[in-house]
Amino acid sequence: MTIIAVGSIHGGPGATTLAVDLARLCGAETLLIEADPDGGCLAARLDLAVKPGITELAGAARVSITSDDLWSYAQPTAFGVAVIVAHPAAEQVQAALRAAVNHVGSALGSLVGDVIVDVGRLRPGSPALGLAALADRTVIVSANSVEAVVALHHRAHLLRGLSDPLVVLADSKPYTAADVARSTGQLVWGVVGRDTRRSGRRRRTNELRRLLGDCRAERRQPAEVSG
Repeated sequence: MTIIAVGSIHGGPGATTLAVDLARLCGAETLLIEADPDGGCLAARLDLAVKPGITELAGAARVSITSDDLWSYAQPTAFGVAVIVAHPAAEQVQAALRAAVNHVGSALGSLVGDVIVDVGRLRPGSPALGLAALADRTVIVSANSVEAVVALHHRAHLLRGLSDPLVVLADSKPYTAADVARSTGQLVWGVVGRDTRRSGRRRRTNELRRLLGDCRAERRQPAEVSG
């Protein structure tokens, strides 16, 4: 089993989309948990009900929960992945995460399949940081812009508290992955593009497969970053 947390630092670079796409690649027996403190969007995006979800799971987790309980609050999707959705209201999700994050983290340790956790915006005080710290890998999706690079640089202390953080750029320009790595001091994996044309979707799928393989590896060794 591999637990992969997916989040962002600045803007909306497509972290939730990347989390869903990674879960699709993982296939059956994969659990996708939407733990975005700013509120969920997957119920609407995937045509699922708002309940049951992370709020109801939190109610059960006030004492303790098991891995079986996690599955009981997940909803099946058309592509075979089970999803624990977050309520669209941020205040409900934040309260649920504060109440349940430790119990959920403990229950994740006994799951069999892969787990993808959308932890939303990574910032000080986020109740989802505990899940990111428990993950085997934390994938940080970042736009390729001056603002995003500056935000990564100034979140260096926060990122050091996460599990093996790996920056993934959503665009290949204007900066290379090597440029961003030098400017931020972060390990920059490379680019997973968001081109919606057929050739772009095919390239994105190949990039996601490589990223998933590296996340599943025992530990990704620093290497030359690709441009």
